[in-house]
Amino acid sequence: MSVEIIAAGQRLVAAGTAAGVTLRMLGGAGVVVHCPQTLGGQPHRTIGDLDVIVAGNSAREVTQVFEDEGFEPDRRFNAMQGDRRMIFNGEIGKVDVFIDRFEMCHRIDLARRLQLDPETITVSDLLLTKLQVRELTQKDVDDVGVLLTEHTLGDGPGDHVDITYLGEVVGDDWGLWRTSQETLEQIEARRPEVAVPARALREALDAAPKTRRFRMRAKVGERKRWYEVPDEIE
Repeated sequence: MSVEIIAAGQRLVAAGTAAGVTLRMLGGAGVVVHCPQTLGGQPHRTIGDLDVIVAGNSAREVTQVFEDEGFEPDRRFNAMQGDRRMIFNGEIGKVDVFIDRFEMCHRIDLARRLQLDPETITVSDLLLTKLQVRELTQKDVDDVGVLLTEHTLGDGPGDHVDITYLGEVVGDDWGLWRTSQETLEQIEARRPEVAVPARALREALDAAPKTRRFRMRAKVGERKRWYEVPDEIE
């Protein structure tokens, strides 16, 4: 089923483009599509469902795109949460649709970055959706391992992990920085083959300039919870 889920994601991206809807894959399917040299299009782990993100200015057209591709909207959920998230169901199972931003343990605004890559969000953003995980699962560890195997660390736009961009994001959000540091420490310990780039990235994010907002939140530190506990959506 994992292969079918990835193929369905690519069809939805193409259908969205034809309809003027900016739709990009993330999650496990996004990692597979963005790491062709390492994975050759073959899943590195079981992919249970499909995660995508769409631009908010095209959210109204999203339902039509999905219905044309044979998916049924979760009308109750979409009516209640449709300004930030939607659910569709089809033969491949559930598709989780984020609107403009990725929100789990931390909020990551991606609206202005969805056009940077053709089928998925960028490798830097894919990585960021994993670095924000407070309690890493094995699938998260595997995804980060593949992303850091396929892509070098670099600066600025390009098909590499953009240290400058990631530094700017975490440099304005103490909570995201704190979680990212913990996540990268775990990656170093659990995936020795990518320990060197994981450590280099952790040190670069630690050294990145910090905003006043970051410094104010840092004063509070761990006395206040710095992450959200994601809702489980069946």
